[in-house]
Formats: sequence, structure tokens, C-alpha cells
Amino acid sequence: MEEEDEKELEKYILHQFTWDKLPSSTKKRLENSKEVWKEKVIKYSVKHQLRWKTGLVRTMVPDERAYYLQVLKISRAHYMLYPYHISDVLTRSMRITPFKYYLEMMEDVMKSEQSYDRLPNFTATDCVRLLGIGRNEYIDNMNRCRSKGWLWKIKRNAFRELLPVNPVDIEIDYWWIVNLGFAGEEDIRNFTEGEKNVIDQLTISGPRQAGTFDRNAIKMLYNKGIIYLDVPINSDDYISVPPLENFVMNRVAGDYFENLLYKIFVSMDERTSVEKLAQVLDIDIELAKQAISMYCRLGFAKKKTVEPLLPPQKLQEDSEGRTNQTLWHTSWLDYQSQNGMTLLYDSEVSEMEPEEYGSLSSFPSLSSSSFEKDPLSFSKSIDSLSISPVSMAPHTKRIGFIFDYTLTALLMMGNLGSGLKMHAVTMYEVGKLSEESLDDFMTELDKVSEVAEGEAQRYHDHAIALRNTLRFLRKQAAGDSQSVAGVDLLRSERLASLESGTRERILHQNYELLLSMAPISNQTEVITSTSPRHFGSAIPEFNSIWMRLYLYQVAGDGPPCQLFVRGTRVRTLPSMFNSVNFVKLFTWNNEPSTIPVAGVLQVLNETLLDSPVLLQCFGDSLETPEISIPFPFDLESEGNGREEFGEYDQNNIHLHPLVKRIDEKMKLGHQCGFLRLLKVKSKDDKYRWVPEDIHFGIPLHDLPLNQKVFSRIEKFDLFTPESLSKQSLDSRALSLKVLDFIANHTVNSQKQSNHPLLSYFPAQKDNGGKTSKEFELELDGSVPFPAKSLFYTQEHGLLCID
Repeated sequence: MEEEDEKELEKYILHQFTWDKLPSSTKKRLENSKEVWKEKVIKYSVKHQLRWKTGLVRTMVPDERAYYLQVLKISRAHYMLYPYHISDVLTRSMRITPFKYYLEMMEDVMKSEQSYDRLPNFTATDCVRLLGIGRNEYIDNMNRCRSKGWLWKIKRNAFRELLPVNPVDIEIDYWWIVNLGFAGEEDIRNFTEGEKNVIDQLTISGPRQAGTFDRNAIKMLYNKGIIYLDVPINSDDYISVPPLENFVMNRVAGDYFENLLYKIFVSMDERTSVEKLAQVLDIDIELAKQAISMYCRLGFAKKKTVEPLLPPQKLQEDSEGRTNQTLWHTSWLDYQSQNGMTLLYDSEVSEMEPEEYGSLSSFPSLSSSSFEKDPLSFSKSIDSLSISPVSMAPHTKRIGFIFDYTLTALLMMGNLGSGLKMHAVTMYEVGKLSEESLDDFMTELDKVSEVAEGEAQRYHDHAIALRNTLRFLRKQAAGDSQSVAGVDLLRSERLASLESGTRERILHQNYELLLSMAPISNQTEVITSTSPRHFGSAIPEFNSIWMRLYLYQVAGDGPPCQLFVRGTRVRTLPSMFNSVNFVKLFTWNNEPSTIPVAGVLQVLNETLLDSPVLLQCFGDSLETPEISIPFPFDLESEGNGREEFGEYDQNNIHLHPLVKRIDEKMKLGHQCGFLRLLKVKSKDDKYRWVPEDIHFGIPLHDLPLNQKVFSRIEKFDLFTPESLSKQSLDSRALSLKVLDFIANHTVNSQKQSNHPLLSYFPAQKDNGGKTSKEFELELDGSVPFPAKSLFYTQEHGLLCID
């Protein structure tokens, strides 16, 4: 069944359509079978951990307990997070607490002798939080089992003996809601006086905030599995995401809830309410609340709109003499003052005085009867537990700097400091580092030394270039303080994981201007945007081999090269490659590599099995001279071109006729980036400079080049409205030219308007029966493969090979 059909069925399941209400066309796709429909409903409900009582599945599975047992079985088998949104049923009726759920999951992993990496990221993080078992503890436990010989495999409780008996001491915040789970007669007999008081109050008054009870009693009851905790999130709440701590980086499972968590991660910011976020993402608000609640539970997010934990002497009374704040238990106040309590809400809130909040009404009694009546909607009844400031700051847009995974890898692998690594993990996993976290991030970047040994210098250079880039962009934002309020770092891969419409809404709502690092990895989908304006690749083709060939054509020169169609078998290299010792090999979805000519044939043929390949002459050694020139080009600076010895160098290369020709043809006066030139040997054994490639955006790999691009941006006032308007027109014009160039070398001329800037060529999986040599038009992302092999030389230009 197609993806669109699956989404249609999902809609019918969530809206609880019975078989009789389904459209005839849908019934036909279900083979006109009620059993097939029933199977779809049950499978979807179990997979998405839907509540039995309020779901369509209750009409097909009459046994509620059997249904939830199946949900737990499938969830545990796929290593999914504990379904906290139905914890009232699991804890009260079935006594399946999060601790017990993860204990059984960990035992299953150990029994099957799987790696700890088998646990997905969020699941592993929750396991550490509740079981205290991280990667090192897991390896230690497995080694202890194996040291006992082969008998450990058949011993019944060999694994359970190594697992904890009770949960570790978890962080509970005072604004979380305490709910009564299940308490047997034996449990009641063993209660302390403080625990009995908590149970009595919960029985009489229903769920209440943890901060109104004795803290130690709450901890003990939670460890015994007698109570369970809700983390209430309301529609008008505002959430902030600090740098991630204690995040476990294992793997991504791809289940529905994990996908939702990552989608919200990159989209969430503390200036957008939960309700607005759900609207932008076009998701059900209850799902958004569940995901954000999980973030707060794990400590990855902080709720900004909560009632402060204040002592009694600071309580305020309204005009009728009613206390308008909660009377917190002294144990929480003592813990905060003595131990520096880590609050899972934004610390700025605790620093506000009570009068800075709106008129606060007394919090209503939360009766157990209301909870029993409708546990699903209970969270809606506690909206008054959140306090929204009278006036929120206006939603001012920011500058967004787009990076890819290579930058986070360099920051994490470079051993540049634990503090910097924490921010790099946040950039990678969340996909975003907001302005609110940049001060701390910049402090860590300032600690990076400018000099390192060997390969480590590359890591240090990228960190310093990133620091300089952020300083420059924040300076630009501060200079236009009325319309721009800071800088956010955005990971390209996380943005690309969002649906195109969702991504466009988020970028338009939050950003005045976007800039991309250059170059962006060709393994990464290029983020394009016309609103906001974007300094980077205007279309994905700019970041492909096609752009390199287009550059050679408009410049009228370039290194000799040949583009081979995928599936080609090469027996001998073309004669053009005999003049060099090294060649560069480019594929559609991998980084280029420089290879000796003597060993390239085998690599070329292996690579051609999966992708077209561009083979390009490089030089006689790996030290072949290359020069990068920032643009906009400074064509009016002093100098007459060649020096008296007839050579171009770094100081005057921008005056080379090729540079002027490229600037005229590609209209680079309102763009930013760099052009790279390569020094090659001509047939007369003389050397000349030729264009090698061009990249749009901010370079981070070269510190001097990074600074030169900034100076060009300032000199040519690229961020002014007039320049931005021209940049948009020039980007569109260049994009059209590049696409027309590509169209001349592909067999599909049909265009499709599914790009925010202009039409481009869609993927075509059906090759019409053509052989690989005749051409298979395929796209990686949205970049088409070539129809025929092409070669380029200065003498002949770009020619097709039949």
C-alpha cells in the first residue's frame, strides 16, 4: 500500500471510522475485507501505543488487559520508550512501572548478548535515569556473566541478579503531578507515617503537585511503585532547550514517537507556545504535549511558565484576601536552599517577583473523581498550574546559520573540551543551538587554542572559524536590533527531516536571514529558501557535480575531466589522464577523493556500479597549487593583474580574466562564498590557473578565507534590503541557467513546480526500458544523473560521448 494510502487509513483510525463509514474506494484498497481493516486498526493502535478506552481498537479487541499486554510486548521488543501517556492504566491496573518495563527490556538485551548500542538514544537515556545502567555498567555486567562460564546461559536468574532491585534516585521537580497508583495490603502495612499521609491526601483530594508533599515520602513511594508522576504541559506553556546533558548517543530506531521527538526538538524554541508549535508542525496538540513532557522528564527541556518555588513569607493575597500561590512543603524549600536543587524549569522564572505575573487565582482542588471520570483529559484540568507572564517579548526574527554533520563531528572528535562536546552533542541531536545558549558556547570556543599538532589543527581551525562566524553574525544582528534578535545554529539534516511545508513555516516564522556553511557535504540534502533570504546553495544542483561542469563552461576553461554514466565499465583510462600523476574522483553522494592514476581504474569501476563518477585531472603531486578567492570579487582594487614576472598569486588572483568572466556570467556581486582555482599544466608545458569549483555560503575550513568573506559582506553591504532584493533575483536567474544546462544533458525535459524558488526536474524511477548505457534518469535528493558520458577539455569544451 502506498504511503498516501497509509496516511489516509491513519486519519480514519484516529477519527474512529467504523467499517460502514469508510469510503468505497478505501474498502476496495482493503480488499473489501473487514478482517483486513481490523488488522490495520489493531496494528496501528499497538504500534502507536493508543489508549484502548478512547480508541477505535476497543471495538475490535474487547479485552483491555490483553490489548495493553500486547502494546507492552511490541514496545519492549522494539526498544521503545515507556508509554508514560497511559501510565495511569499500566501502573494502577497492571502494576507495570517504568522501572519494571526497562528492567525486563535490559534483561532481554543481556540474554540475547546484544550490544548496548542496540538501545535507541532516548530509550537508553531513560534506562540510565531509572536503572543507572549506562554503557560501562552494561559491559561490566556482561563481562561478569561471561566470567562464570557456559552455565550462566542456562541459569534462570543469572541476568536479573546483576540488575538493580529499586530505581536509582531520580530528579523529581516540585511542579510535577503525583498520582496514586496501586497499593496492596502488604504495601500499606509497611508505609511510614509520612508515606501514609501522602496516600491519604491523594485518596481524598486526588492528584496534586509533588511540591505540596514531603519530598522524601514522595521519593520512597515512587521507588516502591505506589505512585506515578505526570509532567503537565499546557497549550500556553513556553519551553526552552538548554545544552544536552547525560544524553546517550546510540542509534535512531525510527518509531513514531522518536520521530516526533526529533521533529519537535529542532522546531521548539522558548518564544513559541506549545499550541503555536503544534500548529506550525501540523500535529495534534496532545501529541506535542506528550513529546515535550518527555523532554522535561528526561531533563532535556525546561518549562518557563511554572509557579516559582517561593517560601510562605513571599505569598501574595488578592483583593479578597485569598492566597494566590501554592503553599509548598518546607522539605522542597530546604532542599533547594541546602543542595542547590536543579530545577526542570527555566531559572529566569524563579528570579521573577510574584507581582511580575498576572493576577493569580487560587489553584482549584483536583479531585480524584474528575481523574477517574476522564484520565485522558485530566492534563487539561490542571492548566491553572502554569503561570504565564503578563506580557511575553515580541517574537523577533533571528539569523539562522545552517551547518551539517561534519561540523559537529569535528567538534566532538577534536578533543577540544568536555564543555564544547556537550554543545556539539546538542547541535547534532537537537539539530539546533539557540541564541540563549550561545554565550556559554562562545565561552567554550574561546578556550580552543589556535595552534595544534598534525590533523588536530583542522579541528581547531573549524572551532575558531565557527566562533568568528558567530561573532560576526551576532554583530550584524545587533546592528539591526529592531528586526533581528540574535543567531541560531541549525543542522541541515534535522531541517531536511521535516516535511517541506513544515520546514518553510518554521523558517519563515523564526528567521529574517539564513546563511549556510560552505561547502555543505554532498551527502546532505541542501536546505533552500526564498523567505527568508538564503546565502548558500539556491537549489540542490549548486552542490552537485553539475555545478562544477557549468562553471567550466561559462569560464571557458577548467581541468580536463570526464563524467561517466553509472553502470559503465572502463577498460582503459582516456588519454587526457596520462599527463598527470593524481586525479580527483567525485561521486553523486560521497566526498571526493584524490587518487594516484596508477590505481584509479579498479576504484572507478567499483564506484560506477552505484553512481555516476566525475574523474578530473588534478596534478603531478598532492601539493598542486590551489587558491580560494572570496566573493563578491573586489575587481576594482589596485593592481594591473600580472606581476612583472608574469605570475598570479594570492594578492592579485582576483584580477585574473577568468575571475572577471565568471563574475559577469554568474552574477556574484550580491552573493557570498568562494571560488577555487587550480594550477594545471598545459600541452605546451606551461602552467595556468583554471576554475576548479565554486561554493556559496560561509567557509569554515580556512581561517583567512573565513575572515575575507566577512570583509566582503561588510564592504558590499550584502545584508541591506536593496542588496538582498538583487541577491534573490540573481539567485533565481543563475538557478534557471544551471537547470537549463542540466536539461541539455538529461533525457527528461518535464519540469515540476515543487521547489520554493523555481521549477526543477523531479525523480523518475521508471527508465522506460532503457539500458544503463542509454541512460537511467535518477535523482539523489533532487539532482538528476547524466544521460550520457561527458568530457571537458579547454580545446573542445564540454562534449557528449555516444
